[in-house]
Amino acid sequence: MPNHGQPITLTINSLTEKGDGIADWHGRKIFIPATLPGEQVSVSLYGVKPKYAQAELNYIIQPHPKRVEPHCSYSECGGCQLSHLSYDAQLELKRQQVVDALAKKNIDHPVAVCLGMEYPLAFRNKAVFAVRSENGVSQIGFYRKNSHQVIDISACPIQHPQTAEIITTIRNWMNEFQIQGYDETNHSGCLRYVMIRHGFKANTCMVVLVTLSDELPAEQELIARLTANGEIDSIIQNINPERVNRILGEQQRIHFGSEAIEDVLHDLKFNISAHSFYQVNPQQTDRLYATALDYAELKGEETVFDIYCGIGTISLYLAQAARHVIGIEVVEQAINDARHNAEINQLANTEFYVGKAEEVVPALYTKGYKADVMVVDPPRKGCEPVVLKTMADMRPERIVYVSCDPDSLARDLVLLCKSGYQLTKVQPVDMFPHSMHVETVVQLVKS
Repeated sequence: MPNHGQPITLTINSLTEKGDGIADWHGRKIFIPATLPGEQVSVSLYGVKPKYAQAELNYIIQPHPKRVEPHCSYSECGGCQLSHLSYDAQLELKRQQVVDALAKKNIDHPVAVCLGMEYPLAFRNKAVFAVRSENGVSQIGFYRKNSHQVIDISACPIQHPQTAEIITTIRNWMNEFQIQGYDETNHSGCLRYVMIRHGFKANTCMVVLVTLSDELPAEQELIARLTANGEIDSIIQNINPERVNRILGEQQRIHFGSEAIEDVLHDLKFNISAHSFYQVNPQQTDRLYATALDYAELKGEETVFDIYCGIGTISLYLAQAARHVIGIEVVEQAINDARHNAEINQLANTEFYVGKAEEVVPALYTKGYKADVMVVDPPRKGCEPVVLKTMADMRPERIVYVSCDPDSLARDLVLLCKSGYQLTKVQPVDMFPHSMHVETVVQLVKS
């Protein structure tokens, strides 16, 4: 056993789901950040346990052939887990994740090349910055990996460029007027978070200031500075007085503009409020949902179920080509947004239901509802078994499954294939460049 901090040499075998390298050493799994499979590295161990240990990277002895210089100096935030790997290699890694997940369930089917971005930076339309104060100086940034310690940042390369200007304005305002950032230990201070949302195609912007109480000192000065260049459409103060990790509270005040901004996807308009769920990469969202629409193979006469529909984004894509679309979502605010989005796009061939999919879908089937095509976009855990069973009982011609987790996708595909469906297409899509995350769209047809 080496002394604490004593260097040892290891070879990286694989990656964790958070992008850390994994090496074997004397029966232990060693986890090393910012390393890649096949690399030989010098590390120093810490936190040694009987079956695993953490390690700090000293230097790389033999680098991965596709290793590159990271696009960002704030590597400690852990957001861009693969920024040291070339983008083409990232896409192949993500495709391989899907291949491996299917193989574990003995599913042998070709997996298409992962659809990536031409320019995988400045793509995010939503940023949430934690706010703290250190010795009277404001800190606005992201949490250090595996902690609640804030890394103060000036700019994030994957965010909309305007984000850096907004954060600088807020930081200067805080320092000038001695506005205190949130003290997590004592549950005190003023500003807890700053959320910034952009409508890329509509060129809109919302700033949400999350405060501990309804007090916001020097608020008029801040509003005047944020709106001086005419590029902000909405400023909202959200009040979260609870000692919780949840970012947004229930109360809010509109200081400027309206409670929502607009964005455009696939020639559809969407209203986005502070609480709305909306995919953070608009360019890839369009590719993801366009793929789902393509796999639905709609002719115009179909009834389509969109299960886990969120604010109705996929539903409205489908409604442009189907006779009738039924959306189901457990979050009431999301359903309200979906109905409103259907109204502003004049898509009256939609209806939306609030409730758990495992309750609503069987209830609709019992009432005689049938689907020609079913689309599901579940959370990471995948679909509940009763949802899969009801889908199979309805016997739609096609099922389109949009997944954010290859393992739960593979598990659910086994059940659907045993229930009389054949897997026909598998398409990974890179929604989050420089992370380990991969989305997948699959098509199943009735056997």
